[in-house]
Amino acid sequence: MFRQQALRQMKFLILILALGCCLSGCGSQGNPTSSVHLDGPTITARAAPTATHVAQVSPQRLLIPAISVNAPVEQVNILSTGDLGTPTGSPWTDTGWYANGPRPGEQGSAVIDGHLDRPGGSPAVFWYLRNVRVGNEVDVFNSDGTTLRFRVTDVESYPPQDAPIQQIFGNNGGKYLNLITCAGDWIPSQHQTTLRLVVYTTLI
Repeated sequence: MFRQQALRQMKFLILILALGCCLSGCGSQGNPTSSVHLDGPTITARAAPTATHVAQVSPQRLLIPAISVNAPVEQVNILSTGDLGTPTGSPWTDTGWYANGPRPGEQGSAVIDGHLDRPGGSPAVFWYLRNVRVGNEVDVFNSDGTTLRFRVTDVESYPPQDAPIQQIFGNNGGKYLNLITCAGDWIPSQHQTTLRLVVYTTLI
């Protein structure tokens, strides 16, 4: 068990070093397949989740009471473009857990993303994520019926080229859950927004 976990962490760190991803398309005046990068080289290799990893407990629902979010959680991974995938089942109302990283509650940085808005600009699941404040609580409901509670510790916005990939995806100093969406102004020529919003939370 320890060996499998160590191998997974090693593969994940290799992924982080290569990471050019990460947030696949918010919808503003675009479409579900538009891509939004946190600048960097395209990922050329990625570790597929092991059968054990997929079969174990997974997050099913995300609750953020402060902004009235109560959303299903889908599993997402890195796309061939090098972007982090977003939900496909219900793109605008679901959230996406990066299934090749830690699960929420495990050591390390679990990541859940979601769209800011839909094509045309109407709100999607993380429209009000910018209103979250330090001290707010975030709950994750798991497939085994357990609930994990996290507390918001920081809320930051970054230009894509300045987003701290290691901090968002690779901080193993605790049990974290980081929420990501788009922010800022829409850039039509680039099919993306000017900023990435990251809400950092820690397991209570």
